[in-house]
Amino acid sequence: NAVVDSMKDTMKESKYHKNFVVLTLMKPTFRVALRLIGQSDAPASQQDNLTNAFGETFNEGNNAGKYASLLHTMYFAKLSEALIFRELNEAEDAAEEYFSVDRFGFLSPVMFFGKFYSGLVSFWVARETDDNDRKESKKWIKRGVECKDKIEKLSVSASTWNFENKLYLLQAEEQFCSRNFERAETLYDAAILSSKMHKFVNEEALANELAGHFYLETGRRNKSVHYFSRAFEKYNEWGAVSKASALTQNM
Repeated sequence: NAVVDSMKDTMKESKYHKNFVVLTLMKPTFRVALRLIGQSDAPASQQDNLTNAFGETFNEGNNAGKYASLLHTMYFAKLSEALIFRELNEAEDAAEEYFSVDRFGFLSPVMFFGKFYSGLVSFWVARETDDNDRKESKKWIKRGVECKDKIEKLSVSASTWNFENKLYLLQAEEQFCSRNFERAETLYDAAILSSKMHKFVNEEALANELAGHFYLETGRRNKSVHYFSRAFEKYNEWGAVSKASALTQNM
């Protein structure tokens, strides 16, 4: 795989030149890439702790501000991996970790993507929260809405091309939580179309998959198969063959 080979070369060069920051940032991303293409099947929870190239283990508290950028990247990798592989408990834990350092806000591509994925996870966790724990559910919905609002601002003020599809998908998930199913259907399709028009193959796959789960969970299995099948095709096109294979159970 060309991407994995390129990542290996970057890590090798970073180690040779003692660029430990880049090496630390690459490690969790590399792990996720390996899992997506099927060269590793161990989830983040069963792999190494968040340890940087100096051998230091990161934690909240005193180190959170110092290592905010590194923690953002590491927690984002865990968050996106857990969402893509539909590991709810891991996604919830990773989101808690991500939000714990998100207060050290700074502008970076990881922050933008982190808002997108943490918003999707928040709406997912809210739906899966026990009906008797309304306070917990509201907490996650509030987090999801805050992430959605930030992506909406970016779509309007920064780049419609980069953020429109993400906004539509977050809005779809929000409407799913609110049980506005007709509106959710329209928004899932809008997210899929925008992803396709703007050449985001991985996000087109994700939007199709989440639409599939929406239809499945609202009792429309036959319709869900269409979206899962499209997600399967797009994940394969992206090169995430392991993820694509996992979808076959829903087809």
